[in-house]
Amino acid sequence: MTETSTPTTTPEAHPIERAEGTSFTLTVVRAADPEAPTVLVVPAMGMPAGYYDKLIIAFAEAGINVGRMEQRGHEELGGRVAGWGYDFGYADLVDDIAAAVDRLGELVPASAGATYVLGHSLGGQAASAYAALHPDRVAGLIYVASQTPYWRNYGPGFLVASQAMGLIGRVVGHFPGKQLKFAGREARTLMKEWARYARTGRLRLGSPARDVTTDMRALAKPALIVSIEGDWLAPSATVDEIHRRMPGLEVERVHLDEPGIDHFKWARKPDSTIAAISEWLAR
Repeated sequence: MTETSTPTTTPEAHPIERAEGTSFTLTVVRAADPEAPTVLVVPAMGMPAGYYDKLIIAFAEAGINVGRMEQRGHEELGGRVAGWGYDFGYADLVDDIAAAVDRLGELVPASAGATYVLGHSLGGQAASAYAALHPDRVAGLIYVASQTPYWRNYGPGFLVASQAMGLIGRVVGHFPGKQLKFAGREARTLMKEWARYARTGRLRLGSPARDVTTDMRALAKPALIVSIEGDWLAPSATVDEIHRRMPGLEVERVHLDEPGIDHFKWARKPDSTIAAISEWLAR
């Protein structure tokens, strides 16, 4: 991996069309070395892709090629807002990751079949499902402030809250996260599947529903799992649950205890996270 003080180009925006007629944008920042490792950043629930601007620039400055995709329902251009007329779930998030990985392989040929997928929070859950279903397309997984949302690692209050969120989505037609101060405006099927994941610890997606838990348990890939001190949305017990439910992963575990970062702000102050990822990639 070649180090460079500045990225060789400014961020490049590449629209990706979906069969349904919507689109999302893959933003790419290239390192000086086109053969350097490539990381795809998958956002957290409700997070606009622009929140990760400092992170992707920091990746390129550290000599790592990077792509950043948008989360469905939260596109700046080309998308649709979740509601009675537009719904989606985990399977659609997995399809979007697949399209982003394929396009990234065209743009950075060295990453074809060798992309590292970084999932933040819900993005890590979708990345796990993608890697389990398409293991040949992933070089490794990086989880930052991500978790398995099984209620027993949070307590009974979380079980009640998570099931209420799923119910609200089905009644309202979407989950009004901005009003309820949790995530954004989210699709009812996504929240139904997330609530079921929280209740059972098993991820089922699509229609008809497919349980990908067995596929995830069988996945054998290197993985870096990063937790953050004081992160109440992804406490260490829920982060460690990733490896318990995916025992085939070859895990390196990092815990960051740094003032000024939390479940979200690590992406705005990415130095310690980039350092941990760079060290892991250089193994």
